[in-house]
Amino acid sequence: MSSAPFLFLSPALPSELLTYILNHHAHPTTLIICSSRLDFLTALADDVHQETVPAEDIIPAEQYTESGSPVDAQDTHDVIQEEIQIKQQHRLLSSPLYQVATSRHIRVIYIPTVTHLRAYLSVFSPDDSRIPQPPASFNPPGNYSPRIILYGFLDIHRDTSEWSAQGLGNSAATLVELGHRLSWQTIIIEPQRHNSLSSFEDILKEAVPFLSGGGRKLGPDPEEGGWTGRTVEVGRVMRRWFRFQRGLWDTTSEEDKEETHDMKA
Repeated sequence: MSSAPFLFLSPALPSELLTYILNHHAHPTTLIICSSRLDFLTALADDVHQETVPAEDIIPAEQYTESGSPVDAQDTHDVIQEEIQIKQQHRLLSSPLYQVATSRHIRVIYIPTVTHLRAYLSVFSPDDSRIPQPPASFNPPGNYSPRIILYGFLDIHRDTSEWSAQGLGNSAATLVELGHRLSWQTIIIEPQRHNSLSSFEDILKEAVPFLSGGGRKLGPDPEEGGWTGRTVEVGRVMRRWFRFQRGLWDTTSEEDKEETHDMKA
């Protein structure tokens, strides 16, 4: 992972987000989820369900004994059940010892509105956390710095009066100021959804009006209409503070997993 202090990473599924944090955690990392707890857990449950393999889709090859004759019905049933359990087990549900130990030392905050987000960031202090510090003997693999990670930064602004260059800029400035004050790496990750057609590039090219409340959408369908007045791409707004990269979950080869790739907005 790049040592850049302010990163805007490609969208991630809830399970990919949690796996990333568990594997790249350094106390006192804080995860801020920009939604209600119920909404996030619902999305996570749906994500895990989508990634498991339905039992009816698992058709094991016919099993034979050394003599070449098929195994009996009971043995075949046992093989099928074992294969189903293995293929249906999501990686987050396997709970290896390191994953369990790490999760106890991660601070998770749920914030559903822009107003609450800015207020929380402006007074944030790691000293206020009740999450215990890991024992001195606990040395996670890799050399990672503490991080503050926001999941759904853009989503929390969308469909509100703060969905503008001004609104995004005000929130981003508060976040960056906090990162500087703590000397922590600051990361934004947007939610990804199964079967979504929106790419990282699409998100960065999305248009927003310049001023909060300064534009409105035209057309019979407000969701599909265009903005009135001057607009600017999200990527141009966020590029002032953040470096765009693809996350480790968004790579295609083992070599890519060793580093993220720069994005151009």
